[in-house]
Amino acid sequence: MTDIKSNVLKDIVSKRLNKARDGINTILKDKSYKAIEDFKKSFKFVLPSDDAQISAEVSVADVEPTASAEPVEAEK
Repeated sequence: MTDIKSNVLKDIVSKRLNKARDGINTILKDKSYKAIEDFKKSFKFVLPSDDAQISAEVSVADVEPTASAEPVEAEK
C-alpha cells in the first residue's frame, strides 16, 4: 500500500496526473472495501426469539392525551 502512495506522490510531482488519478482510485477502493469488511465483522443482527411475543395492539389511552387536573384560563 505504501508503494502505491509513494508512486502517486511521484506521479503528482512529475505532472503525470492521469496515472496519479488511477493510483488514488486504487487507494480509495481498497479503503472502501476494508471499511465494508470491518463493518461486516463488527455488525451482529439478532432476531428476537419466539418465546417473547411482541404485542402490536394500541389502546386509546396510548393515543389520546389525558386531561390535566388544572383548569385552563382563557386568554384576555
